[in-house]
Amino acid sequence: MKKKKNDITNWRNEKKDIWAILGDNKKYLMPAILLVAVAITVVVAISANKRAAQVAQSTASTSEVSTYEIPDVTMEENAYPEVNALVEKYYKASAEGDADTLSQIYRGLDETEILKSVAASEYIEKFDNITVYTKPGPVEGSYAAYVYNEVKLYDYDGYLPGLETLYICTDENGELYFNGDIADANEIDYLKQINVQADVIDLNNKVASSYNEMVSADEKLAEILTKMRSALQVSVGEALATSEGASTQEEGSAEASEEESTEPEVKTVTTRTIKATDVINIRSSDSETADVLDKTEKGQEFKELEALANGWSKIEYKGKTAYVKTEFFDVVSTETVEVENTEDDSNSEASTDSSAAASSASSAVSSSAASSASSTASSSASSSASKVSSAKTGKMTVSESIKFRKEASTESEALATIYAGSTVNVVEQYSNGWAKIEYNNKTGYIKSEFLRE
Repeated sequence: MKKKKNDITNWRNEKKDIWAILGDNKKYLMPAILLVAVAITVVVAISANKRAAQVAQSTASTSEVSTYEIPDVTMEENAYPEVNALVEKYYKASAEGDADTLSQIYRGLDETEILKSVAASEYIEKFDNITVYTKPGPVEGSYAAYVYNEVKLYDYDGYLPGLETLYICTDENGELYFNGDIADANEIDYLKQINVQADVIDLNNKVASSYNEMVSADEKLAEILTKMRSALQVSVGEALATSEGASTQEEGSAEASEEESTEPEVKTVTTRTIKATDVINIRSSDSETADVLDKTEKGQEFKELEALANGWSKIEYKGKTAYVKTEFFDVVSTETVEVENTEDDSNSEASTDSSAAASSASSAVSSSAASSASSTASSSASSSASKVSSAKTGKMTVSESIKFRKEASTESEALATIYAGSTVNVVEQYSNGWAKIEYNNKTGYIKSEFLRE
């Protein structure tokens, strides 16, 4: 049906009237349009800011997971009564040889350390003048604690100053404990950086200097400590042997007998060239009280015959042997070779084991020399180490109780403690002095120098 002409005319007139109305009211229309545009802009801006805030928050959360901020704060002295109470309990248990209490409050403390503490308690009357210095730890409810103490021995009238570094955490029940088994690499890195802050290093140096001066100036004290080392090596060695049991040694001997051949017996010898980083004393034995033979020059190189467990290095010096502190040397090169075994190794191994046991027990008696900040960054394995093709592989025996580590570095996570006499399967030996082994269905690393056929 066709529209009537009048209808079409009316529609056009209405349309024209609409544009006329808009035209007549444009002074009101333009502000309205501007308000709408501003409102849209504000909504878009708020939405964009909200998205940016969410992204920033997500980034911050990720950053918190991956690392911890290192605070630049001074140590607090005896600031937390609950921390002091835990420390007092720990030292009381140490002096009494209370293995159960030590295991309870010092979580992650391996069996060897507990045995050392129990053996050392026979010579310790008490710990006195305990002062606890703390810094914030990496996680909530944790502390990096530096504990000054003075050790009273039964056979000595004076007190030996000591300093011990402890990592204190809070468990899910709100109880404080010493954490000796840190698995988080970020926590380890945090504590390392805290330990080398200026006030911590100053405290370490002050205590270590006081201890060294005291031992050097008192011949009676030096003699007492020497006798203690000798006695402790026996008690610690017997405790370790009893703990491990004779079955492991019998198994190792049987396997070694099966692998004997008619060929000349050979052994692997690892030597390193080390370079002095400072001018230090060259001594006649591995003791601060031993005679000084000479002094090194900075940059002077020596052939290291053996790196001892007590922090000393046995070196070749003018055709004889001498000793220097390992921490003041960098490794220049490492060489591992095979030589015919023409001497009775049983005596030399026994001597090495005794020396290690004595030095470990000695450090348990006085914690003073055990906590220098410089030790936190020492002995990392070289990433460019190459396999030594001539080195032995297969079943071998461990000569000393040592840490079995996840990576070829003394700073790597400890998977377990391998006790003296245990048998391991050597996969490879490397030029940096480490060996890749298999032990208790795990693969990890130990120092090659502690392997015996």
